Amino acid sequence: MRQVARARAALLLALAPALTMALAAATAASAKPEPEYSARLRMPSRVDRLGVSRSVVADLHTGEVFVCDSRKQRIVIFDRQGLFLYQIPGGDNFSTPVDLAVDPDGYLLALAWSGGVQRLLRLDFDGKLLGQTALSGFPEDAEPPNLVSIALPPAGDRLFALDQANQRMWIADRQGAISGSVDLATDLTEKEAREFLLGHVDVYGDTVLVALPTAGRVRLYDLEGRSRGAVGLKGTAPCQTAFPVAAALGSDGNVVIVDRQRMLFMVWDPESNRCLGEYSGIGNAPGRVYQPADLALDGEGRIYVSQGFEGRVQVFAGGAPAAGAPVLDSGD
Repeated sequence: MRQVARARAALLLALAPALTMALAAATAASAKPEPEYSARLRMPSRVDRLGVSRSVVADLHTGEVFVCDSRKQRIVIFDRQGLFLYQIPGGDNFSTPVDLAVDPDGYLLALAWSGGVQRLLRLDFDGKLLGQTALSGFPEDAEPPNLVSIALPPAGDRLFALDQANQRMWIADRQGAISGSVDLATDLTEKEAREFLLGHVDVYGDTVLVALPTAGRVRLYDLEGRSRGAVGLKGTAPCQTAFPVAAALGSDGNVVIVDRQRMLFMVWDPESNRCLGEYSGIGNAPGRVYQPADLALDGEGRIYVSQGFEGRVQVFAGGAPAAGAPVLDSGD
């Protein structure tokens, strides 16, 4: 019996390296990839850098990436590989672009200043000004709007606009006629309402994500404005949301959140409201951020994080593809 036991032990020792390698391979295959720094969006000339990258938008229909450079009064477009394509200068048409959205046909809706007032401007894919979209149908007791962010759903058939003055999200058709709204300051104390700030609104698939920085959470809605819950846990400790300014939804159902105060981005499971991981961190080295301003997710799992400081827009590969993203051909 002792000889049989020794033989078995010898066999196990001989097989141990192979078993260890097989287990490691299986673990690696089952593990989900994590976001890693990949690149930085750059202009073709070193003397021309992005100024203040106030917002970044990934067009899920084409893979192109749009950056609102508010300091240099322009909208800059990059291809899906991160190479510069062209820019739309402001000039007489607009200044200080705040945010933008792209419809399925490639037309832009830009939130910018024009003629000394804030406007929603319609631009074609070459940057030609086509007109304005004016929101209409406000309640009689509404304050003059102060829009801070806009978004379009994949179908491009309606508009979502965050209004800091009225602390609401307006839902309108593409002509600007308001059909509904969401009170974003509900359940807040009077003091909390006075300090209440809105972040970005984004739409992925049939889910609208609204970042509420001072509340320390991101709210989720359907396209009609009905609540789908919230994610985040206000605080400054690891895996807490101190000042979330933007969010995106992946095809795996998880929410990617960028936090300006903690200077990193996180992945959260909205079902359990649990933080699954933190990435990046404060600094100016590649892959580090300083006071990030916005975040976007494309159809190939690339995460774009923009910031005002040095106008940087950094790309992190290895995330889940954006929810609702169509499959793009390699030649697109």
